[in-house]
Amino acid sequence: MKYVAAAGILLATFSSEAVDVAHAQQAPQGPLPTVTIEPAKPQTDRQGQSAATKPTNTQKKKKRTARRASPPPPAAAGGPGQSGAEGVHNAATHPNYNTGIANFGPLGNRSVLDTPLSMTVISNDMLQNLQLKTVNDTLRYLPDVEIRNQQGFEVSRPQSRGFQGTVVQNTRLDGLSVIGTTAIPAENLSGIQVLNGLAGSLYGPATPAGVFNYVLKRPTDSPYASYTQGFDSSSVFTENIDVGGRAPDKSVGYRFNVVHGEGESWAPESSSNRTLASGALDFYLGDRTVVETNFSHYETNTTGLPGSIVYFGGPKFPILPAAVDPTKLGLGQPGAGTDLITNTGLVKVKHDLNNDWNIEIGGLYQDAVRNLFGITDTLVNNNGNYTVTKNFNAVPHFTIASNTASLTGKFDLFGFRNEVTIGTNGFFNGQYSYFNSIAQNLGSSNLADPTVFASPPLPNNGGQFKSAILQNQTIVTGDTFHFNDQWALQSVVSTSFLHSESWNAAGAVTSQQSADGVVSPTVSLIYKPFDKITTYATWANSVEQSDQAPAGTVNVNQFLAPYTDQEYEVGVKYAVTPRLLATFALFHMTRPFASTDPVTNIFQVVGTQRNNGAELFLQGDIYSDLTVFGGISYIDARLENTGLATTNGRLVVGVPLFKTDMLVDYHPAAWQGFALTGGVHAEGERTATNLNNSFAPSYATFDVGARVSRIVDTHTVTVRFQVLNVGNTFYYSSIADGNIVGSPGANTAYLGTPRTYLLSLQMTL
Repeated sequence: MKYVAAAGILLATFSSEAVDVAHAQQAPQGPLPTVTIEPAKPQTDRQGQSAATKPTNTQKKKKRTARRASPPPPAAAGGPGQSGAEGVHNAATHPNYNTGIANFGPLGNRSVLDTPLSMTVISNDMLQNLQLKTVNDTLRYLPDVEIRNQQGFEVSRPQSRGFQGTVVQNTRLDGLSVIGTTAIPAENLSGIQVLNGLAGSLYGPATPAGVFNYVLKRPTDSPYASYTQGFDSSSVFTENIDVGGRAPDKSVGYRFNVVHGEGESWAPESSSNRTLASGALDFYLGDRTVVETNFSHYETNTTGLPGSIVYFGGPKFPILPAAVDPTKLGLGQPGAGTDLITNTGLVKVKHDLNNDWNIEIGGLYQDAVRNLFGITDTLVNNNGNYTVTKNFNAVPHFTIASNTASLTGKFDLFGFRNEVTIGTNGFFNGQYSYFNSIAQNLGSSNLADPTVFASPPLPNNGGQFKSAILQNQTIVTGDTFHFNDQWALQSVVSTSFLHSESWNAAGAVTSQQSADGVVSPTVSLIYKPFDKITTYATWANSVEQSDQAPAGTVNVNQFLAPYTDQEYEVGVKYAVTPRLLATFALFHMTRPFASTDPVTNIFQVVGTQRNNGAELFLQGDIYSDLTVFGGISYIDARLENTGLATTNGRLVVGVPLFKTDMLVDYHPAAWQGFALTGGVHAEGERTATNLNNSFAPSYATFDVGARVSRIVDTHTVTVRFQVLNVGNTFYYSSIADGNIVGSPGANTAYLGTPRTYLLSLQMTL
């Protein structure tokens, strides 16, 4: 707790000083980075990933671009100084960590400042400068977000504001639902957008864990090519080629990313091997229509990292021990880990009817194979003794087909401005399980002196059978009604049609749930006292497609009846300068809480999770040489109405009261392409059990880095170096109730990564 409190005080002081400095910096601070000026493009292409200046409010009123395209940060790295070798934006010398525009699903692309929802956006510049390779690496810079690891370090569920995520309801790729519990690379992404809080009115049934939208890179207007070599951990060497541009007649745009990395990871006798092949082709049909296509293949094989630590199967069972050195050989097992294979195809059609109205239609299909051959270390007493189990019986194969369609526009009626949308989105998710259990007991060991066991051959899984389907289709309607320049009322309502079904290995139906016409409304009152300030009050009520009983329970694979969640939120957003945004929000949220009954072993709703909290976030330029990204969150997450004195009113497992994440990037022009970065990640203590009789202590880790960018001949060359967890702090990166990780009645923890070195060389070709 002391680390987080200190970091929070520092952040509050820093934010106050930042506002004062920013006011003093309102006068021009010198020229902005020069950008390439392209000839006029079809309106649907103006959000392509060439560098562009942000339009003023006046310009927005005069002419509207195609809001449906993904709001891009600058795409190509240039050289030092104000511009690159060809005048394009250089992420290394002039990082932009405040994009200002985000995609809000059927509402389209809107200003983050003007929207009554809590949204944080990680830009492409940040992805590049921090050498981020997966979404898990990236999301740790958001104070509202936790990563709940499951059957491996990349088999996880992202969540915000202390609520657990689901397999498909909270994760999206360019606005379309995808499988969230598989590895997702970062090299083919232009950014990540996280919408905190309830979003059922926009996207249909979903938990209060927020919406994580991963935005794909799009073709560039000008020819672009870069080659990056990276080195990290013990000996993982990674190569990445990123190529984009247009056909000579400008009718087709392309973007290709190829990544391969392999070597020994940070644990002894571990191995990492990952390959990405991603391509995007955009077809421009006239001045107002574009067809976007994306295809990708991603495989990551990681073995030898520490296994999960399972504890506390009941009141008399072991509690969570202190975190140990994660590099100890034997906490994991050589050759044991995950092999994740994900193939994705996506197509979208975007058409501008005129300057005020547009249509978007899209579809996605994804196949995610999860070979889960990792290690579970199950504690048997408080002396550190544990049993070692290899392989997981969790779902090894997911498929999903998702869709979206919307009509968005604006019009004036009796002098009042209306911004309206009508649309639909949904998905069909298939789940496949093994006929036979593949779990293997390897033996016993102790945390003080872990044992390496011989690796037996994999058991015969007996093949796979369809174990469950999850289906959802939602109709969305919304209107932002502007009374005048200061006051507006935003109302969005979704009507959803849900179906879930599960089967056992014999093909018999074990559960079936349907709900037709369920409604999820959100209403927000917006007040803008000044152009730079937005205040809002939001109420939301959302249906979600409930939890699924985990392996080992009596009602395994069963989906419970749909839940109803609720949220109250008030907030203020302040554009201190055009390049610096500060946001603050207070929220009260509730959700049904399900757990496995220790007596009957039935997975069922046992109470309500109630989260009260506050969040402060700052992103952008304090002044021309200093950029910040981060904030602090306070979340009081408790169980209510459990009917048990031992759990009622207790803190929720794994949710810290305070969490701080802050990145500082110092890049003075006088240093001619040289820059320094620093980061802090701190969490208060987290309860490790529903009884609150065991806690993971507070911790803090610090990152430092440097980079330099130069023009060599006509190429821009950038070298980046970072040290993560400089103090080599031992901590738990993830603590979760066992019900969501396949261990009924027990909780699961994963050790955080140790000190890690990252080095990369990027060169434009």
